[in-house]
Amino acid sequence: MRLLPFLAAVLMPCATLAQGAETGKDIVLAGRDFQERLGETSKVSGDIIMGVMLTTDAPGAAAPAITTGRPPDWTTATDWSPVCVRLVSKDGNYEAENTYMVRPGYGATVAPFPYLGKHAADLAARKAVALVRAGRCGSRNQPVLPSLWRGPEQADPTLHVYLNTAGNPAMVAVGRRGELYAGACENVAELTGLKYTAHCAIPLDRLPAGAEPLPLSFFVTRANTEEVFQTDLLRVLPDE
Repeated sequence: MRLLPFLAAVLMPCATLAQGAETGKDIVLAGRDFQERLGETSKVSGDIIMGVMLTTDAPGAAAPAITTGRPPDWTTATDWSPVCVRLVSKDGNYEAENTYMVRPGYGATVAPFPYLGKHAADLAARKAVALVRAGRCGSRNQPVLPSLWRGPEQADPTLHVYLNTAGNPAMVAVGRRGELYAGACENVAELTGLKYTAHCAIPLDRLPAGAEPLPLSFFVTRANTEEVFQTDLLRVLPDE
């Protein structure tokens, strides 16, 4: 599958939703301040899914840029649509989680979520992942939107999913009964890589087109016990 160039994320001043409505911006930060943290230690997280992207977690010189495709309901929405964007470095020292709002009737085929933080250089130098969910931050049950991260030149025809499994083996299955795809995830644990330790690579051609959410299931083996984690994927890509 060919991934077409996407609209670049444009840096803009921090804005409230009201300010965004006044200035005509289509995608604005829900709060006044961009929420991020850069420190020397990693915070413990109970989340399993850390990143769902069309690019890998490799560092790059480009400024942070997060872009998704457009879910169909954005074009018919009569109110602003909330979207949660989370960024996490592999060492766990950097984290950001912010709710953005998308203008009703959004018509563009791609959606750029601008990075409004102060640590672009630090983030660019680290392995890091992006996770974009429909809905406000705080809920882990909302569907996931695949994102382009770091720029289109690193994109490939693969959905890259990064998991926090504490180094335990993991598998991924797509579909109600895993009928669309099933495979093992790669162990990418590092001594300094605390936030995610498994990488699941899913070929895009195994994901059918359409607006219906696709079930993703992750199976993590801990001490001879298999735990199952699930989420829905919205197959909206920045070239659609």
